[in-house]
Amino acid sequence: MNKKRLLIILTILFSVSVVLNLYLGITSYIKSTYTPNPDDQQILGEMTKMVLENEQYQEIASNEKVYAIKQGVSRFNVSDPSSIFHYEVSVQTEKQSYIFTCTDENCTNVSNEGWTYSRYSEEKPLLHVDIN
Repeated sequence: MNKKRLLIILTILFSVSVVLNLYLGITSYIKSTYTPNPDDQQILGEMTKMVLENEQYQEIASNEKVYAIKQGVSRFNVSDPSSIFHYEVSVQTEKQSYIFTCTDENCTNVSNEGWTYSRYSEEKPLLHVDIN
């Protein structure tokens, strides 16, 4: 009777261990698809400088109040995870967010390739600083 009880306890512990390891492994992998590593941060920093020097950004900044510039990477559902095109720099204003990406594989220039909702259209900035 004791061997049967011990076997049940060990089976339960093993099952919990497998499920927990699977959960942690999958969440770690998913997080790595959108979290920049040190190399990504270097590329995104250079892209941000390119965005700030871009004519499209200058026009946006002259017409709208820029609250934040957010860097991002998305390797999820991308056919080539090493491609430069999974990097993006988002310029967030009170009206919308402008998404800048590289124009070619060598990232010789960036361009505003999309728009999306901006949290600043309905919410106040997190910091109480007047940006201008």
